Amino acid sequence: MEEIHRTGAVPLLLGRDFGYVPQGTQWSYWGPAGKRSGLAHPALRGAIQLRNASAAFAALDSLRERLPVAMQDVRRALAQVELPGRFQVLPGRPQVVLDVAHNPAAAAVLASNLGASGFSPETSAVFGMLKDKDIAGVVRALAPRITRWHLATLPGPRGADASQLFEILRNENIMSPATRHPNVAAALVAAKKEAAENDKIVVFGSFLTVAGAYG
Repeated sequence: MEEIHRTGAVPLLLGRDFGYVPQGTQWSYWGPAGKRSGLAHPALRGAIQLRNASAAFAALDSLRERLPVAMQDVRRALAQVELPGRFQVLPGRPQVVLDVAHNPAAAAVLASNLGASGFSPETSAVFGMLKDKDIAGVVRALAPRITRWHLATLPGPRGADASQLFEILRNENIMSPATRHPNVAAALVAAKKEAAENDKIVVFGSFLTVAGAYG
């Protein structure tokens, strides 16, 4: 359960103390300060954003006496919110998705978002991680959504080498085509050359991976 801590009080729990109800193109929130209906979906992509937004509402409810926020400001925030590197879709074709997912839980959310984002004949991964992270867990979460892997060596002493990523794929019995590259930029160039217009490219595994895709 999502949990919101209040100083000196029992935590608020999603589903018990606050929650949300999808309603087509809108949604409603309920919580300590009552119900709010007819809300626009957050500008961020992914069904999980309703859960995140309801947690933000619950935090505002808890602070309403010390930090009152007008509903018009809340609605504006939902419409204008941006979070670079979290299922961020770049303009153009093929579609390029940037996500810093660097642990199995975040990778599972990314996999769910990819599944809900529409069909693509091929989905290529530009994948780089730090070697002290749970690389195998991230690979297992995303493998069902990936048809081709472009493995990138990340810089610095913590960066995993592309060959290390390749070995983990094989140890996990993932036999999708995989190629190794010296850095993220080279991996992304190769992925774009192979991709057709209706394919997807997802760049993930680390903040360094997403930063490298910006070039």
